[in-house]
Amino acid sequence: MSALGRAGTLGFAAVAALSAWLALRDLDLPGLYYDEAIQAVPAAEFLREGGHPLQIPGAKNVWLGGGWFPVLTQPYMGALKSQLLIPIFASFGASVAVLRATTFVWGLAGCLFAMLFAARLLGAPVAVAMAALLALDPSFLFVSRHDWGSFSLGLVCRCAGLWLVAVGLSRRAPTWLAAAGLALGLGLYNKIDLAPVIVATAGALVLCQPRAAIRALRERSGELAAFAAGLAVGAAPLVAAGLRGAAAVGSVAGDLRLAADLPEKLSTWRALLDGSYFHRLMLAGGSFEALPDVQGAASGVFGPALGASVLVLGSCLVVRRPWQARERALAFALASLGLGVAGLLLLPRAVRIHHVLNVTPFPQLVVAAAAVELWRVGAKRPGAVAGAALRGLAAMGLAAVVAGQLWVDLRTLAEIRASGGRGRWSDALVRWAPKLAADPAAAVVSLDWGFDAPLRFVAPRLELREPYWHLLGPARAGMRLEGTPRTVYLVALPRFQVFDLGQELLAAVARLPEGAAVVRTHADRSGEPAFLSVHIARPHRLVYRERLEVELE
Repeated sequence: MSALGRAGTLGFAAVAALSAWLALRDLDLPGLYYDEAIQAVPAAEFLREGGHPLQIPGAKNVWLGGGWFPVLTQPYMGALKSQLLIPIFASFGASVAVLRATTFVWGLAGCLFAMLFAARLLGAPVAVAMAALLALDPSFLFVSRHDWGSFSLGLVCRCAGLWLVAVGLSRRAPTWLAAAGLALGLGLYNKIDLAPVIVATAGALVLCQPRAAIRALRERSGELAAFAAGLAVGAAPLVAAGLRGAAAVGSVAGDLRLAADLPEKLSTWRALLDGSYFHRLMLAGGSFEALPDVQGAASGVFGPALGASVLVLGSCLVVRRPWQARERALAFALASLGLGVAGLLLLPRAVRIHHVLNVTPFPQLVVAAAAVELWRVGAKRPGAVAGAALRGLAAMGLAAVVAGQLWVDLRTLAEIRASGGRGRWSDALVRWAPKLAADPAAAVVSLDWGFDAPLRFVAPRLELREPYWHLLGPARAGMRLEGTPRTVYLVALPRFQVFDLGQELLAAVARLPEGAAVVRTHADRSGEPAFLSVHIARPHRLVYRERLEVELE
């Protein structure tokens, strides 16, 4: 932390404490989202006697030390998060609060590494301002706390890699560069969508230091080889999936043309910049598809501040030619931001907040750098009105952005407490789980996405089945599921459904004699329906003969 100094260290401690005060309240709310739980379940199951491996398509596990050790969550997402959760759960227990506190702490660790990187690049004042903008940003705060897409661990790997590269290049130290490569390689193993960001940052470095890049190829091949070796080692488990992983990505992505998902990408970027994304997601009940129709709390400040900051830094670079070290660092920050945004826009199906957040910390770095540059320019004319105006503009601009972020943070927390989460985020499922688990003969069949992983995490001893993964397409024609009066079928509401199997079951039980089945609506804390459960009163089987039928015994 020497690059930060005492004031910088205290500054980070203050913003981290404020961020933690916001994020670590009501950790049991909202309900546990499927993608939060999907990498927590393998860690908990590895520790549980008689635990089961993750069995969604593309998952890979190996028998190790008396349990199923997770290797891949999906072909494009490694199980690094699951692996690191194992010692955490072993020490503190596998609970929703422990899971969310852990991922948020990882997010703060990523923020710290981003700050160390910024201090190396542009000095402690920029680093402190950037840390405040990042740690209080609503997208960072809530996506770290609820961490779907393994964002927070990816941020740690990405920002640690950037800092280690900066240290390694300045010290000409192969060991540091090998560690940098390993951190970024682990980031790739964590999730493959880090690749365009690595390429963008490397491209920005070459653009801003072309002669140094050519000289490095000639004179520093050993250091580059150390970096490449670390990168290869870190990413090795994911690379081993090879073409199988690429094929899986293509099979689930659908239409890979840029125009097909550009509107959703642009909507996501707008919501990222105004801070409204997670609040809107809460109001939409976790339905990403419904986000364009929902108006959430927005600060409306960071986006304009980022645009103005790009203009300020661009003007500084034009005026200050030829560039010195600081100007090259500013150019690198701008180029990394621009190339990173372009890379993520071009990446097929990178349409959600956990994808576009891979551009951090560069948006916050650019805004912080512009504010500090304005302050520095104004400080050179301490007695002039223009100098005072520039310093005031820098200070008020940063204060306005932070105030807007805090307002959105508090509005989002208020919505979470009021509803307990809606739809796919509702805590109704978690609240109902103990009643289900109290019946040792109960069996739960999830007929849509969103139920199985949360239940597996909070009630691991329940008999759980998730058949729809194996009943897609032509495979449904051979469907045959046995059930008893203790079997509970979980069905998503139409506006939250991913697959249609649950709706087919509702149509099938509607054709049964009166009293043969009971359909129950489960509501969130505000009284809105969250999901449905179906009980069939007699032993039965579900079969598919052109349509789903319930055969009673």
